[in-house]
Amino acid sequence: MNRRSLLKNLAALALAPAGVMAGRSAGARAAPLRVVVPFPPGGGTDVLGRVVAAAMEGAMDRPVVVENKPGASGMLGADYTANGAKDGSVLLFAGLVPSVRYYARPPEDVLKQLTPVCPIARSPYMVAVNADVPAKTLAELVAQAKREPKGLTFGTPGNATPQHLATELLQAACGVELLHVPYRGTGPMMTDLLGGQIQLVVATVAAVEPYLQGGRLRVLAVTSPERLPKYPDIPTVAESGYPGFSAQIQFGTYCAAGTPEAAVAALNQGVNRALQTETVRAKLAEQGFQPTGGTPAQLQQALLAEIRDVARLVQAGKVKVDL
Repeated sequence: MNRRSLLKNLAALALAPAGVMAGRSAGARAAPLRVVVPFPPGGGTDVLGRVVAAAMEGAMDRPVVVENKPGASGMLGADYTANGAKDGSVLLFAGLVPSVRYYARPPEDVLKQLTPVCPIARSPYMVAVNADVPAKTLAELVAQAKREPKGLTFGTPGNATPQHLATELLQAACGVELLHVPYRGTGPMMTDLLGGQIQLVVATVAAVEPYLQGGRLRVLAVTSPERLPKYPDIPTVAESGYPGFSAQIQFGTYCAAGTPEAAVAALNQGVNRALQTETVRAKLAEQGFQPTGGTPAQLQQALLAEIRDVARLVQAGKVKVDL
């Protein structure tokens, strides 16, 4: 080895530790983003959160960790986020309204605790029954429910959750009365549906789909305005004799109120970039979700509108919100 080569190699070795240390320092500055899911693993919110969170790592060049914080109809996760760091390091993935408890409060109260970041996606519901229910169509189920008022039970992930509200709207449209059984999440609800402890759910495609192939439950209708491309043989509720009926669940992301605008903007950009990737769009489509994306202002507008709409149901006595 000649003198010039030796000096070049020695210089490279001398610089290597400094480069490694610089990389470690840069990595240390990018604190992990903690994505909070306020329901147990296995439900639609959990599936959605994990798919988008995985893509956000690349979109933001930042490690992302998903944490499930179930309880109190979403309030534990919402409180955990609201009381957490105000630096953009904690991001709540939730339904359009982060917790059903907000339905019983003035609409602006949620904005005192949480800052809207970005709309994520929407999904229709599937009206599903366990295999022991004789009804093969929604019309047959309605006929059975009218013969047996409150004789059929329906499950939800919790009182006043979007699924509960959608089922109340369905009952009103069909003119039937069912018995409500609230759970602490979609996972235990689906377990009891399969076991026959409840007869009916109005749940997201992500929650129902894993059980369709084995014939352990039956889908009678979907709540979207049109049939789902993936399931063209399943009619809509509107087609089943209730024109104009439509119900969808929407999801959004939130951080603690008081988070700097720059941090909110960075999170918004990260979520939007993740939603635009082909991998995420394909995975969400498989689960029945339609990516939305958008601005914090758009999410805030939709959030306040839903709180006001549901407040009317509460005032009418259709839904009781536990404080």
